[in-house]
Amino acid sequence: MFKRNQLCWLLGSLLISPSPLLWAEDDMELSPLRVENQTNTTNRSITVLVPFEGETAHSRFALPKSVVAVQTLTKEDIEQLRPRDISDLIEGSLGMSIGRQGARVHSFSYNRGDKVSIIVDGVYLTQTQAQRILGDIPVEMIDSIQFLRDSSVITISPLMDFGSANSGSPNQGFIVINTRKSGPGKEGGEVKASYARFDTKKHLGWIGDTWMDGRLSASAGYQRSESNGKPKWNMAYSADTWMTSAGWNSSSFQGSASFFMNKASREIQRAEGTYTGTTRYPVSGPTPNGVLDKNIWKYTPMDTRVIAVNLAKPWNDTHTTALTYGWTEAKGTQYPYTTLTDKSTVAGREGKDRAKEWNLSHTIKTAKDTFKIGGQTVEWYQLTEGQTSPREEKVYGVYSTWEHRFTPSWSVDFAARVDRKHIIKGGDKYLETGFKTQLSDDEWTDEATLWAVGTAWQINPIWQITGRYSFNKTPTPDAISTVNNENLPAEKRHRYEMGLTANFNRAFNASVTPFYYIIRNAKVSAGSITQDANGNMLVDDYGNATSVTIYRAATQVLRKGLELSLKGDFEAYASSWNYELGWTYFEDTEEDGKTGNEVPDNKYHARINWRHGPWSASLSATRVDPYESYGYTVGDFNVINMNIARDFSKGIRVSLFGQNMANKQYATNNKGYPATANWGTLNDVGATYGMEVGMKF
Repeated sequence: MFKRNQLCWLLGSLLISPSPLLWAEDDMELSPLRVENQTNTTNRSITVLVPFEGETAHSRFALPKSVVAVQTLTKEDIEQLRPRDISDLIEGSLGMSIGRQGARVHSFSYNRGDKVSIIVDGVYLTQTQAQRILGDIPVEMIDSIQFLRDSSVITISPLMDFGSANSGSPNQGFIVINTRKSGPGKEGGEVKASYARFDTKKHLGWIGDTWMDGRLSASAGYQRSESNGKPKWNMAYSADTWMTSAGWNSSSFQGSASFFMNKASREIQRAEGTYTGTTRYPVSGPTPNGVLDKNIWKYTPMDTRVIAVNLAKPWNDTHTTALTYGWTEAKGTQYPYTTLTDKSTVAGREGKDRAKEWNLSHTIKTAKDTFKIGGQTVEWYQLTEGQTSPREEKVYGVYSTWEHRFTPSWSVDFAARVDRKHIIKGGDKYLETGFKTQLSDDEWTDEATLWAVGTAWQINPIWQITGRYSFNKTPTPDAISTVNNENLPAEKRHRYEMGLTANFNRAFNASVTPFYYIIRNAKVSAGSITQDANGNMLVDDYGNATSVTIYRAATQVLRKGLELSLKGDFEAYASSWNYELGWTYFEDTEEDGKTGNEVPDNKYHARINWRHGPWSASLSATRVDPYESYGYTVGDFNVINMNIARDFSKGIRVSLFGQNMANKQYATNNKGYPATANWGTLNDVGATYGMEVGMKF
């Protein structure tokens, strides 16, 4: 009865029948189709999260009015929050969570139980690339970041990922990152230098300008980052980041091109053991509870490059054609040192992820309708450390969207997409027996499909209600290992989402986004193997012990939850204030704390910003409830960050900041699979304090 009532409740939002009053000419109008409408925590002007300023209906990131599960942070927000890295921003956002696990894959990003797609400067990063790149993008070089929790926006990325990533589940939401670029009102330059605990040093310079009445823009920036990390934790890091961009924006043509490069060397943080059983460590077996793991890996070099080109040609007031080209590469050399090895005897293992994307679309926009049709291809190559056989795939997709406004305050939108994958080079995989098999080259998968319908109703100037339904069908990747080596059926996913927003006044605005998912044939872990059928240990191509996850298809998985946000800004005590409060609730019927992909049931975040004359300050807090990861309790932490700054003449600003001031050495993931190779948890270093001096000109 509960399930049926909940489905009826959510479907009701899709089938809202507006009252006759809606047809009155003086009704509240829906705002134009612009990404800028997804506002952040204050009423400040924000940077659009697309390549072009102004009208953005032609952009692949333009959102229909029924999509309200969005949170945006500007450069100013990021400066106030003082994150150490992008993972801190994700952890403190609505709906999202982080599993920090080290290695070249620094962290896993989750939203509503699945991994998310990452977009940098308009370019889609494959899941394997994103997990490696995110930790190397300096937060100081980000202009804006947007968390889009609704995954039924079909113009952004393919429906299925590459290799065995996500194990046949579609991506759940998007993180859209825009690096710093020049534009009208953003001309000038900036230099900064900072120093924090553990000998963490950063210095950067950025400059940008515009010409020809703002139509032509260009910018360039550089940042040096380095840290010794916590003693004995194997955390040293150094990186040089370069970026440059140029753009043209006129009524007849719009275009931008950008280049991002990060060249780094990184030690991989040691985990702390969680295993309480008998072990022969450090010779073999899992790491004992409370002991730093013996692995002291290092990646040098660890290089990232992103090239993005975005073009748009408005033919007239109605028709616009847009084209995106993206090229990304993440490569590095791994040195799997341990405390027991002579480093001079350890050979490096090279790994590489490379992708190329094309996205072509045409938009027809009239007074009441916005119609878009497009196609996308993403080509992917990966050579994983420890393997000698690369894998190559290419996804071809076509999509179409349509939004119609029946009245100025009521709209309905539809979307559909079909993808198909060509496996150019299959590589190999493990069977359930533990023996390897060579996968076929030049194979085509079944089609992945998605269709979605949504509606938005601006009831009055205060209240808006939205609803969305989408259906996914995603084939099972050939690269995953399955129980009895079965060919598992395609996953089918029904998603019901609702949004209710209330803009009472400048000081108090509220929104809630409940969701309910029904997933059939979901691919879930059935355990892991470390030996083949003959009792021999599994080893990689370099002879090192490894393990393999075995998957099964769950008949039905139910996921439900909500995200609640309260925010506003006001004047008091001769000062300006703004605040945001958030609560994320999530429940998964298949989650048992044994697979390592768990996320917390409850997460809370809060922040408040203050400004008085030349002084400003920010206080933020995140609370994550305890949850299990491979049978070990993680989470259960409170993080408090604070920043205080003073502006001086000539554009100089001095800031003092503290991160994780409660000094909680928390973990969000237990590297406990399988038990015979349990490494433990990757813990936060605790409290850090620092100072930054900057000057704008």
